[in-house]
Amino acid sequence: MIDLEIEYHVSSTTVDDARFHQAAQWVVERFQLKSLTVSISIVDDPTIHRLNREHLDHDWPTDVISFVFDSDNGHIDGEIIASLDTAARLAQQAACSTEDELLLYIIHGLLHLAGLDDVVQEDRVKMRQTERDCLLALAVPGAHHHLDRWDSISS
Repeated sequence: MIDLEIEYHVSSTTVDDARFHQAAQWVVERFQLKSLTVSISIVDDPTIHRLNREHLDHDWPTDVISFVFDSDNGHIDGEIIASLDTAARLAQQAACSTEDELLLYIIHGLLHLAGLDDVVQEDRVKMRQTERDCLLALAVPGAHHHLDRWDSISS
């Protein structure tokens, strides 16, 4: 069972919510989860900056933040907050669409909820490979090369 609640706190966007659902389905299957309940909020840089400062003691905007509320016996309940501003800015640098960049952030957040981390190099490599696997499964254009530059701008 997958339950996604998606809210947009930005003025304009043309994001296809179905892609978030496809990514969630992929994560459920990959990690053999029984259920996944996630609140997804798409926000601007000032909002994610404030949340990053309040909850993680980082005084800068970031691409995505995720919080696990409950994780027990294959059931996960959590929240993902992603910045559309950051996605738009970094998509230009990566020569991809804003929607694909934002999808990457949602995948990254889903993988954190599923238990992956990217603090140490070994875990980061596993996270990047799993992100790539999901992007490929979702037939995202350029998925083979999409993550090559991410280590220098994210975590």
